[in-house]
Formats: sequence, structure tokens, C-alpha cells
Amino acid sequence: MTEANSRNQVVSDQGFTELKLEGNPTILVVDDEELMREVTTIMIEENGGESIVAIDGLDAVEKFAENVDEIDCVLMDFSMPQMNGYEAYLEIKKIKPDVGVVMVSGLKMIPEVVELKNKGEIEFISKPFHEVEL
Repeated sequence: MTEANSRNQVVSDQGFTELKLEGNPTILVVDDEELMREVTTIMIEENGGESIVAIDGLDAVEKFAENVDEIDCVLMDFSMPQMNGYEAYLEIKKIKPDVGVVMVSGLKMIPEVVELKNKGEIEFISKPFHEVEL
């Protein structure tokens, strides 16, 4: 179990862990659930990052293309209307093959996503997640 204290640290079994993100990264947050976008954006910005928000896979590809030079990482929900996270991942990688991608889902991963994770091409976080996991 972890608890955040007022100095933006997390108390875990290993003691205090700083949550500050290194290098003030800009993260594209992609989720069709407004609450998840808001909470994730708060977590990122309170820990030294910047956020760009997209509401689905199509929006993610458009925002990524518009901001490709600023975006350091993509944090993307898997299950979304219009274009799911896997399809958006494929399009984003065509634009910038070396961008880091973290797939997020409350559902079981599809075989294609499992394969990408096993190859080390993406990271995966299960919903709901805590600030320290992010």
C-alpha cells in the first residue's frame, strides 16, 4: 500500500519515493473517459510534466502529428471509440517510431498488446492506477 504525503512523495514498503518526473516531459494523455483524463493530467502536472489531452484514438493521432516535436510519451487507453489504442499506436509509431507509449486499460490485454509489451515496445498499466504507478 502507498500513501502520498504533502511533500509530493509516496510512502511505500521501500520508504519515501519521489514522484517528480525528470526533464519536464510532455505527455499525450488519451482516454475517452473525461474523469480519467482529468485525474491523469493532474497527476502529471503536479509532478513536473506537461499534458496534451486527446479524447479518442483519432484525436490522439491528430494531436500527436500537430505536436510531434513536443511530445515525449503517450499514455493511452486501449478501449476507445473511433480508433482503439492499438490502432492509434500503429499510426503514432508511423509518425515517430521512437516515441514511448504506455497503454492503459481496465480490460484484459489483447494478444497484439501482450506481444508489444513482451517485446518491450510499450509499457502497460492496469486501471485503476495510483500516482506512483504512473
